[in-house]
Amino acid sequence: MQVTGRERKFIIIGVIAVLAIAVFYFVSGPSPVKQEASLSVEQQRRALLQSREILAQEPVYRARAEQYRERLQQLRATFLQGDNASIAGAELQRVLKELADQSGVDIVRRTIRGEQKLQNGVVKVSVNIETNCQPDQLVRFLAAIENYEKHLSVDELQINSFRIQKRYEMRPILTVSGYILVPETKAEAKTAG
Repeated sequence: MQVTGRERKFIIIGVIAVLAIAVFYFVSGPSPVKQEASLSVEQQRRALLQSREILAQEPVYRARAEQYRERLQQLRATFLQGDNASIAGAELQRVLKELADQSGVDIVRRTIRGEQKLQNGVVKVSVNIETNCQPDQLVRFLAAIENYEKHLSVDELQINSFRIQKRYEMRPILTVSGYILVPETKAEAKTAG
């Protein structure tokens, strides 16, 4: 089969057109659609790698969550009994009376102070007590408060002394606080009512 001159011209023009198109694609680079697709694939690949790394760390996070749960249980054990301030105030007065009796401190007067709401459902209950004691008894009493199994704090300590029949008598006034955990549902119900 022989190719005529006219057919040769069409073949040469076709080859030149194909070469021109190929050179154009090589010179111009990838199309914007291909670039967006490649960027999208790269972003998805990175997100997949991050997800895989997070999943690989799942046992570590589970162990931490378990440690936090245990610590929360330990901290909850340091709160006073009761879910309202009046019950906790009575409990705090009873505890202070027991500690004072063990230390040899005489409690002259006890007054429950108002409750103070802190964050995350924690309420601070305070008792103001006036005592009659010697310095060594006061030290033992303060140490007993500090070492008590529930978290108690001495917010204020005022020591008054006066002279009675050629000797000085000491009258410390303490403000001792304990903490209770109020359930969130009750706190929300009180604000709604």
